[in-house]
Amino acid sequence: MRDPGLLRVGVAMVLVVAWSWTGAQDAPAPAKVAALATGTAASNPATPTAVSKVATPVTRPVSPAPGSDPVQRRQRDLNMRFSTEKPVLGLPMGTYKSKAHCSVDGTAFYDASTDQAQQDVYGISLDGGVKHLLRKLPIDFTNVWVRDFFAGDGQLVTLLQGDEREGTQASPSPATKYFMALEDEAGDQSELVQIATRFRPVKVARFGSGQALVLGWDEGNLLPVLAYVNQDGTVRRFVDFDERKHEGESEAKAAAEQEKVTLDVLQGASFVGFGSEVMLTYPGTRKPVRVLSAYAEPRTVPITIPAGYVLNDILATDSRWTMVLRVREASDTGKPSTGEEASVPKMRLYEVDATHGSLIRELIPDKPAVSDMTCAPGPRLSAIFYDVLPDASASGLPAGQAQAAATQLVVATARR
Repeated sequence: MRDPGLLRVGVAMVLVVAWSWTGAQDAPAPAKVAALATGTAASNPATPTAVSKVATPVTRPVSPAPGSDPVQRRQRDLNMRFSTEKPVLGLPMGTYKSKAHCSVDGTAFYDASTDQAQQDVYGISLDGGVKHLLRKLPIDFTNVWVRDFFAGDGQLVTLLQGDEREGTQASPSPATKYFMALEDEAGDQSELVQIATRFRPVKVARFGSGQALVLGWDEGNLLPVLAYVNQDGTVRRFVDFDERKHEGESEAKAAAEQEKVTLDVLQGASFVGFGSEVMLTYPGTRKPVRVLSAYAEPRTVPITIPAGYVLNDILATDSRWTMVLRVREASDTGKPSTGEEASVPKMRLYEVDATHGSLIRELIPDKPAVSDMTCAPGPRLSAIFYDVLPDASASGLPAGQAQAAATQLVVATARR
């Protein structure tokens, strides 16, 4: 005889199983998907669609956050908006036409010299303020010219050339001498030093420590010379101008032909401030950039320039990670243009990696022209150009006269 207790337990279990099966059939779609995911209905051939939905779930596209899209971010970086224009007041007429020499803090210096060397040097800061500095010139010399001018890490230096007057006690016959006019950016210190070298100085630069760099030409051996010069004008040490490491004679000859530096190339070269260092650049060419330090060994950066273009110049900066270079269309003659001719070819502005020289992006200003770019202080770019500013005193004049009266020289900045 069967136990009635066991019979009651068996009947209860059957009812529970039957209730669970009925609930699963009447459950909503999410419950069915969960059951299929656990494999309870895998043997049911009538539910292939449900299995397919579980294997390939449908996800809705999510709109990217503003500025996170790579294309939008790249376009935002390329197009620079110049703002906060500051009027430049106190700059003599015509000074702005000369070439700007930028210090690493963004101050643009202009040399007022024309045919003969002048004492006046003017600087335009990022807030529109004008600095007036006076450089020292050699006495008892005729025909004094400015051969080069450099603004770097708080220090200014001018390379001067002068002819001695006839019959001086120092030299019975006239001779050509070279000098460095040394000033600080504030104009508090001024000094004139004669360069005691046996080569012909062509370009000059200066570190924040006061030590100078002189690039010159050895007329006896017809070779370029690069030397560190003390503040008294004496040579401290020379720099090996050829850093290349050749593995074979044929490779050495090919490299020498490719990197041949002539006197014309040196005269077109330019020193540019790069933080506490100095860059030696070759405008009008595609040559690598030499980076020199007052303490470390020099290095070379092979910059990337788009096809059909050559280097116009590199903007002075206090950044250590990127360079901002301006390129221009290569001329048919191959000769680097100077002065106003430099603005005739098409120009483009690029930011490049300071270690490898690879292009990062092209910089496109919204209002000033690429030729108006002057300095690259920190993460910004500065431009000095003429623009129309609101002028209350010109409101009653005719349209043409009012626009002319409101046109002023301004300095503006943009983030890059």
